[in-house]
Amino acid sequence: MIEYIGYAGSILVAISLLMSNVYRLRIINFLGAVIFVVYGYAIRADAVWIVNLFVAFVDMYYILELKSRKNIFKFIKTGFNDMVKDFVNTYYDDIIKYFPDFKGREDELSYFLIMRNFVIVGLFGYNEEDGKLNIYIDYIRKDWRDLKNAVKFFSFISFNNEFKGKRFYIRTNNQKHIDYIKKIGFIESDNNEFFYDVK
Repeated sequence: MIEYIGYAGSILVAISLLMSNVYRLRIINFLGAVIFVVYGYAIRADAVWIVNLFVAFVDMYYILELKSRKNIFKFIKTGFNDMVKDFVNTYYDDIIKYFPDFKGREDELSYFLIMRNFVIVGLFGYNEEDGKLNIYIDYIRKDWRDLKNAVKFFSFISFNNEFKGKRFYIRTNNQKHIDYIKKIGFIESDNNEFFYDVK
């Protein structure tokens, strides 16, 4: 029975190493380390539980540090310039997985570069057709994905007079993306089409 505790700890540590998000990595690694403390103590392996107790404290320190860190957000409106091209080229395969309709429209859109702590973490691209603001890309890099980017960006949009009283539309059938946009406040209007009203 006790060996299953060791397996559980090993699995959690292995899963943590697959995480691109540093905060999630620390959380899961912390849980794995705590399980290893219990396991090591139970089998009287001092080297196992002492080292993992240290790892758990290190993980907890960084978890608290990441939780308390103040983020600085900046949103820069731009066209399809070299910076946008480089970002798109770097993350193209992942972008197209979530935004297949973006392909071929790159130079037709208006963009916002999404910056967090002076790092470009995402790209928002849209155009206006017949009074509709159509979103073709709302992409965040894997290592920066959380709701904070979207919450801050759409808060910024709501205070921008350019978008007051307008409605954004996005089409998607990617379930992960649907779950994400619903959390932001998008409402389904039609099959695979969602809208967001800027109030």
